[in-house]
Amino acid sequence: ELSYLYDFYGALLKEKNQEIFEDYVLNDLSLGEIAAEREITRQGVYDVVRRCSNKLFEYEKKLHLVEKFQM
Repeated sequence: ELSYLYDFYGALLKEKNQEIFEDYVLNDLSLGEIAAEREITRQGVYDVVRRCSNKLFEYEKKLHLVEKFQM
């Protein structure tokens, strides 16, 4: 589900957040791997992923693009 949402609304996220979200959701890297690569904490990575996920769900709630696409 997050992949679909990201396909439609990912461009609306900040570039840094896009990269972290892609690493976690699309590239299947762990929080620890992303944190080590970017030299931030695992909690920081988790917060970015959670915020991005919430934003994507908000966009879908308002715009319904994924819902219309799946019909």
